[in-house]
Amino acid sequence: MSRPNRPIKRIPTVDAYNQWADVYDRDGNILQLQDDEAFNATVPGLLRTHPPIRILDLGCGTGRNTAKLYRSLPEATEIVAMDVSEGMMSKAKSRIATEPQRDVKITWVLHNIDAGSQIPQEARGVDAVVCTLVMEHLRLDVFFGAAKEALKKGGWMYLTNMHPEQGLSSRAGFVANEGDQEIKIQGVSFNHSIESVLKAAGGVGLRLLGEVEERGVDNAEHAQQLGKRAEKWIGIKMHVAMTFCLDLD
Repeated sequence: MSRPNRPIKRIPTVDAYNQWADVYDRDGNILQLQDDEAFNATVPGLLRTHPPIRILDLGCGTGRNTAKLYRSLPEATEIVAMDVSEGMMSKAKSRIATEPQRDVKITWVLHNIDAGSQIPQEARGVDAVVCTLVMEHLRLDVFFGAAKEALKKGGWMYLTNMHPEQGLSSRAGFVANEGDQEIKIQGVSFNHSIESVLKAAGGVGLRLLGEVEERGVDNAEHAQQLGKRAEKWIGIKMHVAMTFCLDLD
């Protein structure tokens, strides 16, 4: 028997992620699993061929990617881990605290790029940006304006988002109990088309490197590998990944 649709409660994005922080890494989110696969397939190669001295983890969340970067980067490099949610960043700091100590500096920056203020100085002049599953919550002009403020000319950006095909029927969110009822909590969300993303990126000088990568749940066997929540997404594209370079003038 299918589960009845849960009521949806939309709240400010920062509030949603502060509440989501406690269960974010263990709620069986299929999109996060796809995001990990995509990251592992692309970012290690970028770190080898275009090694950054300073890299911005834009929307670091609970530190899923921060920890991977911390393990992978050469000594004497810096990760700038920035997020809007204090709750998520607290989880990220705890995660990093369990890692073997290395000579990789982490600068933590709590900042809301949607608040109309400029990127903090600590996050400017980076050689690379990694940003996964964040852009859904922002207007494209705001997002790419912030990316350009942060990134050096000639630097690269690895970007992922929910695929617009999945975005037709889904938004980032989590299930919580309100009284005796289960509800779905969501923040602000936009379903950006791939075409609009590429246009907005090009408008600030970001040039696509390679192809746009699209992932989904291919078949029943693939769904079993991803977990029980994947079955309903068979045949649907869920995840999109792109790599850009900020062209020199």
